Amino acid sequence: MDNKQTTQSTITNNLQSLYRKALTCQEANDDQQALSYYTQAINHIESIHDTTPDIDQLQYNVFRNICNIYIQQCNMTLADVFITKALQIAEKLQEQDKIAACLDEGSKVKRLQADYDSALLDHSRSAEIKLKIGKREELDISDSYLQIANIYGDQGKYDDALCMYEKSLVINLSILGDNHPNIAVTYSNMGLVYDHQGKYDDAVCMYEKSLKIELSILGDNHPTIATTYCNMG
Repeated sequence: MDNKQTTQSTITNNLQSLYRKALTCQEANDDQQALSYYTQAINHIESIHDTTPDIDQLQYNVFRNICNIYIQQCNMTLADVFITKALQIAEKLQEQDKIAACLDEGSKVKRLQADYDSALLDHSRSAEIKLKIGKREELDISDSYLQIANIYGDQGKYDDALCMYEKSLVINLSILGDNHPNIAVTYSNMGLVYDHQGKYDDAVCMYEKSLKIELSILGDNHPTIATTYCNMG
């Protein structure tokens, strides 16, 4: 191994050490120390003239994790900054899964900022990528449909929301079966949309479907059950 390879290996090992320390702190909910280690890693990477794909992958993970910390802290401005940085790295790596994941996370941040048009654009772009790389019948694309439906609901576009919930539901039912918590959530969301439309019989029908699943999984003494009864009332 020549000196250049040895130096590169040392740099990568040092970065991985900082990353592992940051992850340990983040898992222990010590966000301040985690951010300190992540920042050290970023500063170290920025001092490197030519990064390798391995270092780019690590930088991508660092930016994603920092974004998640800021989401937990409700600092959406900084969360948006770091998910944008992660997206740039994903595009540099030309990894479609990572690009889609960043768009999903970016949409989540924008929705929390009430920037619904931008949130919808990001999720729609993500869904297009997922379909292009063959995830047409997978839970990943189903989740995209669900999140798009939620944004349509935020915008008051209730028919569009129901259409996307139906698309998500079809996939989920085929993969998860008809007695899964995700199915219950979708039925409940559809019930809320029907409520907003004043279609109360349809809303109750959806709530009853959700309740049946919830009772079978959670029992009759769980906060989620109380919420569903409240919606039905």
